[in-house]
Amino acid sequence: MMDTVITRWMVAFLIFMGMGATAETLRPGDAIRVTLRGVTADEQQRINGEYTVGDDGRVSLPMLDGLVRATGLTPSGFARVVEKSYKDGGIYAFPAIDVVALKEQKAAGAVISVGGHVKRAGQVPFRQGMTVIQALDAAGGRDPYAGRNILLLRGGKQYCIDFKKLAHKSIVLRANDSLQMEMKAALIDRWKGKDEEVKSLIGN
Repeated sequence: MMDTVITRWMVAFLIFMGMGATAETLRPGDAIRVTLRGVTADEQQRINGEYTVGDDGRVSLPMLDGLVRATGLTPSGFARVVEKSYKDGGIYAFPAIDVVALKEQKAAGAVISVGGHVKRAGQVPFRQGMTVIQALDAAGGRDPYAGRNILLLRGGKQYCIDFKKLAHKSIVLRANDSLQMEMKAALIDRWKGKDEEVKSLIGN
Protein backbone atom coordinates (compact mmCIF):
# COMPACT_ATOMS: atom_id res chain seq x y z
CA MET A 1 0.00 0.00 0.00
CA MET A 2 2.78 2.41 0.95
CA ASP A 3 4.66 1.57 -2.27
CA THR A 4 1.55 2.41 -4.30
CA VAL A 5 1.16 5.77 -2.55
CA ILE A 6 4.83 6.62 -3.12
CA THR A 7 4.60 5.60 -6.77
CA ARG A 8 1.56 7.79 -7.34
CA TRP A 9 3.25 10.69 -5.59
CA MET A 10 6.36 10.30 -7.76
CA VAL A 11 4.28 10.22 -10.95
CA ALA A 12 2.44 13.37 -9.92
CA PHE A 13 5.73 15.06 -9.06
CA LEU A 14 7.30 14.16 -12.40
CA ILE A 15 4.26 15.45 -14.28
CA PHE A 16 4.44 18.70 -12.33
CA MET A 17 8.15 19.05 -13.04
CA GLY A 18 7.61 18.34 -16.70
CA MET A 19 4.96 21.03 -16.93
CA GLY A 20 7.31 23.53 -15.33
CA ALA A 21 10.18 22.50 -17.62
CA THR A 22 8.17 23.13 -20.75
CA ALA A 23 6.67 26.44 -19.63
CA GLU A 24 7.59 29.06 -22.20
CA THR A 25 9.65 31.97 -21.01
CA LEU A 26 9.25 35.61 -21.98
CA ARG A 27 11.42 37.20 -24.66
CA PRO A 28 11.99 40.73 -25.99
CA GLY A 29 9.03 41.86 -28.05
CA ASP A 30 6.52 39.62 -26.26
CA ALA A 31 3.18 41.17 -25.42
CA ILE A 32 1.80 40.45 -21.95
CA ARG A 33 -1.33 41.30 -20.02
CA VAL A 34 -0.88 42.31 -16.38
CA THR A 35 -3.79 42.13 -13.95
CA LEU A 36 -3.61 43.43 -10.37
CA ARG A 37 -5.92 42.05 -7.68
CA GLY A 38 -6.24 42.67 -3.95
CA VAL A 39 -6.56 46.46 -4.26
CA THR A 40 -9.32 48.94 -5.03
CA ALA A 41 -10.81 49.19 -8.52
CA ASP A 42 -9.19 52.60 -9.02
CA GLU A 43 -5.77 51.17 -8.24
CA GLN A 44 -6.37 48.22 -10.53
CA GLN A 45 -7.06 50.56 -13.43
CA ARG A 46 -3.69 52.20 -12.90
CA ILE A 47 -1.87 48.91 -13.42
CA ASN A 48 -4.07 46.59 -15.45
CA GLY A 49 -3.29 46.51 -19.15
CA GLU A 50 -1.09 45.17 -21.91
CA TYR A 51 2.66 45.74 -21.94
CA THR A 52 5.57 44.80 -24.19
CA VAL A 53 8.89 43.32 -23.15
CA GLY A 54 11.51 45.79 -24.38
CA ASP A 55 14.59 45.07 -26.47
CA ASP A 56 16.61 44.98 -23.26
CA GLY A 57 14.33 42.27 -21.83
CA ARG A 58 12.66 44.54 -19.28
CA VAL A 59 9.17 45.95 -18.78
CA SER A 60 8.16 49.43 -17.66
CA LEU A 61 5.27 49.32 -15.17
CA PRO A 62 3.35 52.21 -13.57
CA MET A 63 4.68 53.72 -10.33
CA LEU A 64 7.88 51.66 -10.35
CA ASP A 65 11.07 53.69 -10.59
CA GLY A 66 13.04 51.00 -12.41
CA LEU A 67 12.30 48.55 -15.18
CA VAL A 68 11.46 44.96 -14.27
CA ARG A 69 13.43 42.12 -15.83
CA ALA A 70 11.20 39.69 -17.74
CA THR A 71 13.33 37.65 -20.14
CA GLY A 72 14.04 34.11 -19.02
CA LEU A 73 11.03 34.11 -16.70
CA THR A 74 7.71 32.39 -17.22
CA PRO A 75 4.66 34.66 -17.02
CA SER A 76 3.95 33.40 -13.49
CA GLY A 77 7.58 33.89 -12.48
CA PHE A 78 7.50 37.43 -13.81
CA ALA A 79 4.26 38.03 -11.86
CA ARG A 80 6.05 37.08 -8.62
CA VAL A 81 8.90 39.49 -9.41
CA VAL A 82 6.40 42.29 -10.08
CA GLU A 83 4.63 41.61 -6.77
CA LYS A 84 7.95 41.86 -4.96
CA SER A 85 8.82 45.09 -6.79
CA TYR A 86 5.58 46.74 -5.67
CA LYS A 87 6.07 45.50 -2.10
CA ASP A 88 9.71 46.57 -1.90
CA GLY A 89 8.79 49.97 -3.31
CA GLY A 90 6.23 50.46 -0.56
CA ILE A 91 3.48 50.90 -3.14
CA TYR A 92 1.25 47.94 -2.28
CA ALA A 93 1.37 45.80 0.85
CA PHE A 94 -0.21 42.62 -0.54
CA PRO A 95 -0.48 42.84 -4.33
CA ALA A 96 -1.67 39.79 -6.28
CA ILE A 97 -0.46 39.92 -9.87
CA ASP A 98 -1.53 37.75 -12.80
CA VAL A 99 0.47 37.80 -16.03
CA VAL A 100 -0.64 36.22 -19.30
CA ALA A 101 1.54 36.03 -22.41
CA LEU A 102 -0.29 37.09 -25.55
CA LYS A 103 1.94 35.19 -27.96
CA GLU A 104 -0.95 33.44 -29.60
CA GLN A 105 -2.77 36.64 -30.39
CA LYS A 106 -2.33 38.08 -33.89
CA ALA A 107 -1.60 41.76 -34.15
CA ALA A 108 -4.55 43.12 -36.10
CA GLY A 109 -3.36 44.57 -39.38
CA ALA A 110 0.33 44.04 -38.58
CA VAL A 111 2.60 43.39 -41.54
CA ILE A 112 6.20 42.77 -42.55
CA SER A 113 7.49 44.89 -45.41
CA VAL A 114 9.70 42.93 -47.80
CA GLY A 115 11.53 44.68 -50.61
CA GLY A 116 14.58 44.59 -52.81
CA HIS A 117 15.46 41.49 -54.77
CA VAL A 118 12.48 39.28 -54.01
CA LYS A 119 9.90 38.05 -56.51
CA ARG A 120 6.92 39.87 -54.97
CA ALA A 121 8.00 42.97 -53.08
CA GLY A 122 5.43 44.47 -50.75
CA GLN A 123 3.77 43.75 -47.43
CA VAL A 124 3.11 40.27 -46.09
CA PRO A 125 0.79 39.55 -43.12
CA PHE A 126 2.64 39.23 -39.84
CA ARG A 127 2.09 36.25 -37.60
CA GLN A 128 3.62 35.51 -34.22
CA GLY A 129 6.84 33.54 -34.54
CA MET A 130 7.44 34.43 -38.21
CA THR A 131 11.11 34.14 -39.18
CA VAL A 132 13.18 35.95 -41.79
CA ILE A 133 13.11 33.02 -44.22
CA GLN A 134 9.35 32.63 -43.80
CA ALA A 135 8.79 36.30 -44.62
CA LEU A 136 11.00 36.00 -47.70
CA ASP A 137 9.10 32.89 -48.80
CA ALA A 138 5.83 34.77 -48.36
CA ALA A 139 7.21 37.36 -50.78
CA GLY A 140 7.85 34.65 -53.37
CA GLY A 141 11.47 34.02 -52.40
CA ARG A 142 14.60 35.71 -53.69
CA ASP A 143 15.01 36.67 -57.33
CA PRO A 144 18.05 35.57 -59.41
CA TYR A 145 19.96 38.75 -58.58
CA ALA A 146 19.67 38.49 -54.80
CA GLY A 147 22.81 38.42 -52.72
CA ARG A 148 23.48 37.25 -49.19
CA ASN A 149 22.96 40.57 -47.39
CA ILE A 150 19.53 41.36 -45.94
CA LEU A 151 18.80 44.64 -44.20
CA LEU A 152 16.44 44.38 -41.24
CA LEU A 153 14.88 47.66 -40.10
CA ARG A 154 13.41 47.58 -36.62
CA GLY A 155 12.49 50.39 -34.26
CA GLY A 156 14.64 52.97 -36.01
CA LYS A 157 17.69 50.68 -36.11
CA GLN A 158 19.21 48.84 -39.05
CA TYR A 159 20.82 45.40 -38.92
CA CYS A 160 22.59 43.53 -41.70
CA ILE A 161 21.95 39.78 -41.59
CA ASP A 162 23.45 36.98 -43.68
CA PHE A 163 21.19 34.78 -45.82
CA LYS A 164 23.85 32.07 -45.85
CA LYS A 165 23.72 31.61 -42.08
CA LEU A 166 20.91 29.42 -40.74
CA ALA A 167 20.81 31.26 -37.41
CA HIS A 168 20.26 34.54 -39.27
CA LYS A 169 17.50 33.16 -41.50
CA SER A 170 15.81 31.84 -38.35
CA ILE A 171 15.67 35.22 -36.60
CA VAL A 172 12.13 35.81 -35.31
CA LEU A 173 10.56 38.96 -36.68
CA ARG A 174 8.33 41.47 -34.93
CA ALA A 175 5.25 43.23 -36.19
CA ASN A 176 6.09 46.03 -38.65
CA ASP A 177 9.69 44.96 -39.22
CA SER A 178 11.07 45.65 -42.71
CA LEU A 179 13.36 43.43 -44.79
CA GLN A 180 15.37 44.59 -47.80
CA MET A 181 17.04 41.91 -49.93
CA GLU A 182 20.18 43.41 -51.43
CA MET A 183 21.66 42.70 -54.87
CA LYS A 184 24.51 40.22 -55.25
CA ALA A 185 27.91 41.88 -55.34
CA ALA A 186 29.61 41.98 -58.73
CA LEU A 187 32.82 40.30 -57.58
CA ILE A 188 32.78 38.69 -54.13
CA ASP A 189 29.47 38.49 -52.31
CA ARG A 190 30.62 39.12 -48.74
CA TRP A 191 28.42 39.61 -45.70
CA LYS A 192 28.59 43.28 -44.69
CA GLY A 193 27.28 42.91 -41.13
CA LYS A 194 28.89 42.37 -37.74
CA ASP A 195 28.40 39.42 -35.40
CA GLU A 196 28.04 41.60 -32.31
CA GLU A 197 25.21 43.58 -33.88
CA VAL A 198 23.21 40.51 -34.93
CA LYS A 199 23.83 38.55 -31.73
CA SER A 200 21.03 40.39 -29.92
CA LEU A 201 18.54 39.29 -32.60
CA ILE A 202 19.31 35.58 -32.50
CA GLY A 203 17.10 33.63 -30.11
CA ASN A 204 14.90 36.65 -29.31
